Amino acid sequence: KIMGGEPADITEFPWQVNIFDQGRHLCGGSILSEWWILSASHCFINKNIFEIRSTLEIIHENRNDITMNLTRIKVDKLITHPYFDSWILDNDIALLLLQSPFNLSVTKVPICLSEVTDIHRWRNCWVSGWGLTIPLGGVHQELQKVNIQLVKWRKCSNIMPMVTRNMLCAGNAHGGKDACQGDSGGPLVCQKKNKNIWYQLGIVSWGVGCGRKNVPGVYTKVANYLAWVKHPPWAQLQPRLVP
Repeated sequence: KIMGGEPADITEFPWQVNIFDQGRHLCGGSILSEWWILSASHCFINKNIFEIRSTLEIIHENRNDITMNLTRIKVDKLITHPYFDSWILDNDIALLLLQSPFNLSVTKVPICLSEVTDIHRWRNCWVSGWGLTIPLGGVHQELQKVNIQLVKWRKCSNIMPMVTRNMLCAGNAHGGKDACQGDSGGPLVCQKKNKNIWYQLGIVSWGVGCGRKNVPGVYTKVANYLAWVKHPPWAQLQPRLVP
């Protein structure tokens, strides 16, 4: 998935999950709470809503040199954004309700969300996933991570005019560092200046190729959806997201 990256330990990204469909890697996602997973709507374009309970599974991998600790939980409900546009990938955000809750621990940690959108207030941004490490290559079996920089929206929209205000861009000016196919739905996380807490700013959404010079990757801008995530119109679907 991740181009120009390096192997990552799940303890560095304990909110990262793998979404499997009928036993195959489909997309990435992140833990919002013990019951809820955040991902991208475009991952589920061809999914039959009535088959979700039997086909979709969330996998959290915690492996080290000695043991491999896999947590697998089936999905109960898939909620794609009501205004998701599958043509331009606007509102590319989705929530998955689990059939049973994650047992949160030091290796399974929910990611924080933030309304701060000024890119100058963020530092140390990373994207992680299990997708392609080279374009047209195979899905990588080991979690990968890559350090990328946030790109100003105006600069990004000059390069790619189809970028909407619901998207943010990040990449590496020299190319070679990027998310790629198979990383979709996974988290772009950053830290605030002078703070160590991690926040998810973006969801891997789309790009023009992978890791091309001066062509950043495009991410769903999570800050635009905090109300939808925290106070959804389907709030009667207990359990609640926010304690």
